[in-house]
Amino acid sequence: MKIALQQLEQHVAKSLAPIYLISGDETLLVQEAVDFLRKYAQQKGFSERVRITTEAGSDWGKLLHTHAHSLSLFADYRLLELDLRGVKLNQANAEWLQDYAENPAENTVLILSLSKLDAKTEQSKWVKAIDKKGVMVPIWPVSTEQLPQWILQRAKKSGLTLTGKAAAHLAYRVEGNLLAAAQEIEKLSLLQLQHDIDENTLEAIISDHAHFDVFQLVDSVLSGNGKRALHILQTLFGEETEPTLILWALTRELSTLSDMHQQQKQGVALSTLFGKFRIWEKRQAPVRAFLKRCPETVCWNFLLQAAEIDRIIKGVEPGNACDRLEQLVLGMAGHPPAGL
Repeated sequence: MKIALQQLEQHVAKSLAPIYLISGDETLLVQEAVDFLRKYAQQKGFSERVRITTEAGSDWGKLLHTHAHSLSLFADYRLLELDLRGVKLNQANAEWLQDYAENPAENTVLILSLSKLDAKTEQSKWVKAIDKKGVMVPIWPVSTEQLPQWILQRAKKSGLTLTGKAAAHLAYRVEGNLLAAAQEIEKLSLLQLQHDIDENTLEAIISDHAHFDVFQLVDSVLSGNGKRALHILQTLFGEETEPTLILWALTRELSTLSDMHQQQKQGVALSTLFGKFRIWEKRQAPVRAFLKRCPETVCWNFLLQAAEIDRIIKGVEPGNACDRLEQLVLGMAGHPPAGL
């Protein structure tokens, strides 16, 4: 059975299905759906939680089969979690999933999280088996036009009242990144404001935050200030900022800079590109310096490093995401660590 994300809360209130497949490329919404299911299941007595690793090379399909058919020593009801985002299924693991979906374990809830399913995968036997026995929750991206309304609704849940212009301003600032928008709303909620927040108040609050944010990190990188960039990055780590958010900010900037390089080669003036990519006057000098310091091939190399970090964050590849982010930040700032 397939349901929309908005129907999930109403669905579980009736009964829990043996399998849930949460799929989509909107990381925040996928993770929040998984967190909601986990919390609800635990409230209903599914006290034992087993998270099956899906690192590259691991035989997670066999592990799923083992857990499904082994007796629990700790609880009568179990919760199995399998994060397959960024994981490429081989035939053996696909067959394990199909077998489990056709014969789900008793007193067990399996939560699968995946990236957006393509048309071919949706027609696979294991997906059809889950659709028959469990619940599929496809999560669609929030469009640019929908984002201000999404921000208003999320702010309301946090006890905040934003004006329409404030929501539009925040949507413009985060440029479609839900995680960044959610974190800004969370910061605002901590201030316990008792009045409506308009766009001027919002900008003043965001600008006056004493701690660093990912946008300051990007500006320091562009300026070539490796020492300050590293300090900001370590501060973000200390504040438990999601590595996904940090990587998003760096990747977005690199993609823009790469596009600017390509269009410069086609003869487009840099002043025109500043307007096209909405680069404010105070950021134009750092962007100009970065473009001069890092040619297009270097930008692409940084994007490849970012892709590797993304796979590490998702558990697809081994490695320390924080260490690799430090290396990427220093490299982009023009101060690569020794040996790189």
